[in-house]
Parts: sequence; structure tokens; C-alpha cells
Amino acid sequence: MKEYIEKIKKVDSRLLMFGAIVVLALLLLQQCGATRNAKTDLAMANQNIFALNDSVRVSKNRIGELQYEKGVLITTEKGLRDLNEELYKELKKQGDDIAFLQKIVGKLSTPVPQQPIPGTGGVTGDPCDSIGTYYAEWEDFRQFDANNYRRLKAKTDITVKYEKVTDVKTSILTDEIGFDLITGIKENSEGNFEIFVKSNYPGFTPTKIDGAFIPRKDLFPPQKKKNWSVGVGPQIGVGVGGLATPGPVWYFGLGLGIQYTVFRF
Repeated sequence: MKEYIEKIKKVDSRLLMFGAIVVLALLLLQQCGATRNAKTDLAMANQNIFALNDSVRVSKNRIGELQYEKGVLITTEKGLRDLNEELYKELKKQGDDIAFLQKIVGKLSTPVPQQPIPGTGGVTGDPCDSIGTYYAEWEDFRQFDANNYRRLKAKTDITVKYEKVTDVKTSILTDEIGFDLITGIKENSEGNFEIFVKSNYPGFTPTKIDGAFIPRKDLFPPQKKKNWSVGVGPQIGVGVGGLATPGPVWYFGLGLGIQYTVFRF
């Protein structure tokens, strides 16, 4: 009887030790999760400091094309309200399903024609003797590539009264610009994320670039994780020995394992 009681005590002590190991493992997992969250928060803070202090910069891509870059904010919807009020207001207009938002302010400076633009003209009335009008129509079209062009068409009327110009009016009949705009997010050599903007339209220059990436799990739903899992491979772990070897025992080997996950961190 006494030996039986001693065996029970040994089993109880091993169970307590095993329970302590499990609790310690859970605490370590929680600590790892907290550490990962802290590192993520720090990385986001450093990125946002970079973006707030950054300005529009000119650079070249791998084939030498000009493009413009500016640091991007990475924040929550609540954080965006403090970091960029203008983007936050636009976010509220669009709703809660926006993961990336950016605003580009720029200008298009079409190169001036090197030669006078030809056109047609005519006369109405008799401007030399009384009242009449001279008019001229012209059109300019330049195709820079398949997507970038400028078309401008106008008519000018000049009213003459007793050999003096009394009125000049120009009507714009067509003013059309076709251009491409390429933008995205990339990581620079220092590990910061920035928006790049480029266009093949000559004279395109962005004067302001603001953007924010807002992580939303509901927009990119992960695959549903199954509680049951089966795996084959090398294993290493710690457990409780038998009656002959009381206390924790490390083990390793190759085997088949079936696992049921109750909760995740």
C-alpha cells in the first residue's frame, strides 16, 4: 500500500510538472505574439515618420524612365484621421471597404509647337469701308505614343469697324488630352515603402502625392483554418517519463502526428 501511494505521488508530481511546462509554453507563445505586434507597431511608426517627412522626389526606373516617388502611410482608419485629414475625409466618402487610397496633384505642360500652326480664314462684311469680321480656324494634333496625345482646335473672330479692330474673340472648339498614369507601391533600399508615379506624357509633373495603405482582413480573407491537422516528419518535444524515469523527458524522431487546435495566438 505504501509503495502504491508513493507511485501516485510520483505521477501527481509529474502531472504538475507537465502542467507547468504547458503553461510556460503558452506564456511563451503569448509573449512571442506580443513581441511580433510590438515590432509591427514600431515598423509602422517608423514608416509613417518617413512618409510625413518625405517630399515628392524624382528618380529613374531600371530602364532610365523618369518617375516620381513619395513615402506612403501605413495606418488604421483611426490613425489616418490624425496623419492626413484630407485622405481621411475621402476615406469616409468612399466607405469602409478601402484598403489603399492616394491623391495625386500635378500638371501637364505640353511642349510648345516649334512651327506656327496653319489654319483657314475668311472675311464677312466689308471691314475696310464700314463693319466686317475676319475669322480664322486652326487645329493642332500631336500624338506622342499610343496613349498620349494632345488635340486643340479653335476659331478666332476679329471685328473691324472703319478700319479699326473693335473686338477679338477666340472660341476653343476642341481641347483634349490623352495620357497614361502608372502608379504603385515599392520598397526602397532603406526598407521604407513609397508610392511611385510616372507618365509617358511629356511635361507631366506631380506636385503633390499623398497615399495611405489601410490593412483590412475582411478585404483579404485568409483561408479558413482547420482545427484538425495531420502531419508526417521529424518531431522534437518534451513530455513526462514513466514510473521508471520520472520527470520531463526530451524526445525526437520521425513519426505521424494528429493534432487538434483549441485556440490560436
